[in-house]
Amino acid sequence: MRSVKAIINQWDPADLLMHAPENEYHSEIEAIESFVATCSDIIALAEYIHTLFLRAFGSDVFTASPKECEEIARKIVSTE
Repeated sequence: MRSVKAIINQWDPADLLMHAPENEYHSEIEAIESFVATCSDIIALAEYIHTLFLRAFGSDVFTASPKECEEIARKIVSTE
């Protein structure tokens, strides 16, 4: 079973891990884990992920589409 951390770090949604510490997305990963604990709806999770990273990094750094976030949400939900 892959963890949320492994999925998010592999995705590297803001392309930062090459230059940042491995825990760069720590707060976002914790927020996603909390969300998934109460809701396993893929569309709701995808919207949450998209909004979370937009707020954290802005649209100039976080450029993933809602559809890409849906693919990540599917991976996360399938590991639960």
